[in-house]
Amino acid sequence: MILWIRRHPAAAFLPLQAILCFWNLGLMSPWMDEVTSLRLVRLPLLDLIRSTASDIHPPGYYLLLFAWQRLPLGLDWTVQARALSVIFLLAAGAAADRLWASRLPERARLCFLALWTLSPCLLLYGRMCRSYSLQVLVIVVAASCLVRFCETPGLREGAALAGAVSAALYIHYVPGLAFLATANLVSIRKGHVREILMIDGCTIVAYIPWIYTLAHSLRSWTNHGEVYAVTGVGWLEVPVKLTYWATSFVAGEALPDWAVVGGVGVLACLACLASPGLSRPLVAVALPLTVIGFIAVGHWVSYPFIPARMLFVLPFFLLLVATGAAAHRRAGTVAMAAMLTLSLTGIWCYFHKTGFHNKQYPMPMGELAARISQQSSATDSVTLVDSTNSDPAALSYALGPSRPVLQTADPNTEPEVVHKLADPRVRTVWFLRNTHDVSPGRLNQRFELLLGREMRPATHPYEPFSPLETWLMRRLGMANPPSHFQELLEFRR
Repeated sequence: MILWIRRHPAAAFLPLQAILCFWNLGLMSPWMDEVTSLRLVRLPLLDLIRSTASDIHPPGYYLLLFAWQRLPLGLDWTVQARALSVIFLLAAGAAADRLWASRLPERARLCFLALWTLSPCLLLYGRMCRSYSLQVLVIVVAASCLVRFCETPGLREGAALAGAVSAALYIHYVPGLAFLATANLVSIRKGHVREILMIDGCTIVAYIPWIYTLAHSLRSWTNHGEVYAVTGVGWLEVPVKLTYWATSFVAGEALPDWAVVGGVGVLACLACLASPGLSRPLVAVALPLTVIGFIAVGHWVSYPFIPARMLFVLPFFLLLVATGAAAHRRAGTVAMAAMLTLSLTGIWCYFHKTGFHNKQYPMPMGELAARISQQSSATDSVTLVDSTNSDPAALSYALGPSRPVLQTADPNTEPEVVHKLADPRVRTVWFLRNTHDVSPGRLNQRFELLLGREMRPATHPYEPFSPLETWLMRRLGMANPPSHFQELLEFRR
């Protein structure tokens, strides 16, 4: 039995990952991007395709989710959608082991499987009803196709590569375009210029139905304005984004303060251990893929959302770490023990919904919706949400269609609130807001003053900041850091 497991280690590790990932899939309320997915796939098929064409995502994942959600599995709508993501994640693990890790020495392969199975980063994003885990699966397979094509550039290898590039583009633009550019760079460097041009041509033909939409999305990316910068300066955000991304890959995004500090030291050690893997073919693919992907993602989103958008390169990072840890036995054993300790800590924190650095993920929108529904009715209350730095889509989804949600940035909201306040039947106004007001023109403060003139507020805080987070806010110049991430203000007459 032991001999068989040594020969087929994935058979031991992947079932453990399946248990972790399928366990309690309804643990967290759907957040904004998940709500988008859940609502999209309720639409008729043609409406879904039109909606994705007007969005910044291609239709591949949504078409798969659309078909999956209509299987009569008897599951909650959110749970069933998340289950598909877990299936993609498990398939990605099997593919990464079969196509990449199986080429490594036994010790390195076992290190990779252990890191992959217990990765809190994969646990977080692999359970969301988003395309993240499908991106990982497609890029793992596509990268293997590219390496094989460069080794033996035949017709079959070229067709497989063209199919992989097309699939990646239909799943998400960032990994698709980053991999297309990487395939061209690597192939040209290998001298396969004519062959890669033919593959590019085949990819264009396969993508004709969506080329116009891709061009529109590229224009949107080019014209995209400033994203939220925690430092207040755009170029200073690059090290912040890199640090947050690296920490997420190493230890996840739900950790106590001591583990965050320890994770920085482990990260430095892992950077040294990864050096033996730099001569391997996967780096020729992973390095340009990572750089190009980060440039695209870094321009589009702020630092908390970098790890999710770059999840497709995590397998290559773990392969390099595992290779380095196996090559340096003593230091590698210590580093692996430290990283797995962080991983287990991150898993514990995830399932206990504590220590999250992106506090939007564990926000208990179901609990907030229950409080609002139990303590007021649709006719005697108003629900208002900070649309700049909170999550109106998630709260609206949790409340359901019978309880409309007003958004602070909507120009019609202020007159609507004034009108409601003049109605004596309205006894309560619920205002969900971020405690750090970054709204244009201090909208949150304006609404609080408006409501405070007519009603008395009570505060219900959610998601407390840790001592380390409070210290960092002070270092960034915030004189009086808030104690919590979000507050539900209950204004009553």
